[in-house]
Amino acid sequence: MASSATILCYHKVGPESEEGRRLNIEPERLESHVRFFARRGRPFLLPRDLGGLWPIGPVCLTFDDAYLSTMLHAPEILERNGARGAFYAVSGKVGGSSDWDGTAARPLAGWDLLIDAQSRGHEIGNHTRSHPHLDDLAPEDQRREVDEAHADLVEHGIQSRSFCYPYGGLNDAAVEAVGLAGYQVGLALRKKAATTDENRLALSRVVVAFSDSLPLLLYRLHVRPWLRRR
Repeated sequence: MASSATILCYHKVGPESEEGRRLNIEPERLESHVRFFARRGRPFLLPRDLGGLWPIGPVCLTFDDAYLSTMLHAPEILERNGARGAFYAVSGKVGGSSDWDGTAARPLAGWDLLIDAQSRGHEIGNHTRSHPHLDDLAPEDQRREVDEAHADLVEHGIQSRSFCYPYGGLNDAAVEAVGLAGYQVGLALRKKAATTDENRLALSRVVVAFSDSLPLLLYRLHVRPWLRRR
């Protein structure tokens, strides 16, 4: 029987007054999520650990894009609750802005914050070099995005051991490119828990929205899937 894992996908972490609602969750709400899982004894895993055997009921906290607000707030919140998370950096944009967001672009963390987070036990992963829709690219361009980002991370002392697909966009060629780069774990986006019978290079994640209070998040994670099965 397949085991399951709750892999949550966050983006920005900051006050609404600074980051708005799009792709954001306020620090207090993130803390309520992490505290809930910690108090119930759910084991926290990093994505790099998902390539092997899973314990019962693991929770994996992931943060796409490595926004500056995220790196200023999230590591401390997680550490306060005995957790660690994974932050996915777009290597060619580190220290710049999320220009793929258009007029909603926001600052991205620099290498110093990423390296510091890694030193505190968090994982820093590969989110490509320029944040494209990988499934829109030719296979050779997909490989270039993955490989060059990996080289950038390694150059800066980052031990990159998992990959996250921008926009959740992937196809067979993208999955192959990630595997050829030496990764054993890749993260996609789907509205369900990950299971051990999935391809470990395309594991399911649930996106967390600004409005996801703890009760609503638990409804989405547990009640809604149960209702669908019924």
